[in-house]
Amino acid sequence: MPTFLRSMHGRLFLLLMLGVVVSATATLLLVRRQHFEMLHHTQAQHQADQIGHLVETLEAAAPQQREELLHSIRGMGLRGWLGGAKFSLPDTDKTLQSALVERLGTAHDLQAGHPMACPADDEHNKLPHHLNSAASMDCQRITLTLSDGMPLQLLIPTPPRPQLPDQPPWNALLLFAACIAALAWLAARTATRPLQQLADAADQLNLTSTQQPLVEDGSSEMRRAIRAFNRMQQRIRDDLRERTGMLAAITHDLQTPLTRLRLRLEKVSDTELRDKLVSDMAAMQQMLQDGLELARSLDASENMQRLDLDSLLDSLCSDAIEAGQAVNYRQRTAVQVEARPMTLRRALANLLDNAVKYGQHADVSLECDTSQCHIRIHDSGPGIPTDQLEAVFTPFFRLEHSRSRTTGGTGLGLSIARNIILRHGGELTLRNHPLGGLEAEIHLPLVS
Repeated sequence: MPTFLRSMHGRLFLLLMLGVVVSATATLLLVRRQHFEMLHHTQAQHQADQIGHLVETLEAAAPQQREELLHSIRGMGLRGWLGGAKFSLPDTDKTLQSALVERLGTAHDLQAGHPMACPADDEHNKLPHHLNSAASMDCQRITLTLSDGMPLQLLIPTPPRPQLPDQPPWNALLLFAACIAALAWLAARTATRPLQQLADAADQLNLTSTQQPLVEDGSSEMRRAIRAFNRMQQRIRDDLRERTGMLAAITHDLQTPLTRLRLRLEKVSDTELRDKLVSDMAAMQQMLQDGLELARSLDASENMQRLDLDSLLDSLCSDAIEAGQAVNYRQRTAVQVEARPMTLRRALANLLDNAVKYGQHADVSLECDTSQCHIRIHDSGPGIPTDQLEAVFTPFFRLEHSRSRTTGGTGLGLSIARNIILRHGGELTLRNHPLGGLEAEIHLPLVS
């Protein structure tokens, strides 16, 4: 999960999901609140219209007829009293009170309370005196003054008003969040897939000269980035091909004059001088040969094919043992990889020769996991200073001591090996083994 959250895919997914869910939830709650407020306002307008008609009727009737009118409306569930002590209204219903003022005007000294439990009816004095008694319905309490100054108090049964729930509808919100999460995941995946393809192509940029250009897909900005990457890839490939061809041509063309020069040196009469000149000539030819090998390691013209890596290592170790070298293939695993057989053999042979030359003994092992195979070549030599473990891969780099020019090395073997391993989508590293000696680790991808 932490890796997912650090990725662009994960961050875009969370941003979309949280943004939409929070916005939609806030909008839902706001709409529901506005719905309840609108319903409350509509009910208040309806009640104000009823009360307005009743007040107008009472004001138009003679004083002695008002009691009869108030008594007649009890059949409709309404109760009213003229005069007497006013209701005690702890708080007012401002929505209903505003509707009544709009309907009747400001001259009636209006007060409208919030709905409360309807009190029991007292038939003797016609006044409610149990304001807090329980009842099955709520009543709206209203006090006002008629146009002739007579106080009027009303109890109007009203259905309970809808209330906002104490908690949001979590089931609906969870379903909504799940739908949004699916859409956000799809949107994030669609947006980041071209970027992931671009990153994968960048990782494999130097692995093969036959790599196909990326398909220009995605947004206009992403298509522009992919187009620029394809142009950069082609330029690098052309420059690399030109450099490799030039290096191969130079080393190849120098072989002929050097061969003629060596034949002429054989005619030098001074034996000591001849031997020195021939030794120098042999060193030059070896350097040219290594340079040619370096150029070949940068070439990817050999076709990839399925290769039994265990058999290849077994063959290399057997050849070394027959040559009198101390090599032990101690741990093996049957595994196949996609490789260029000749170039991969050259890389592994270079590493094995280095281990025997500088460490006098080499232990070879092959292990695999779900995605890679791991080759380890461990020697018994003095190792390499930690700060030089990467520097030794630089072409023509040589250490001052055991791996100096006097041992016959030109400083190209490790460079050639790493180039070949990288061309196979793998990785080559060196480390000083805790038990002593140097260990070369090669990681190659398995056949999918």
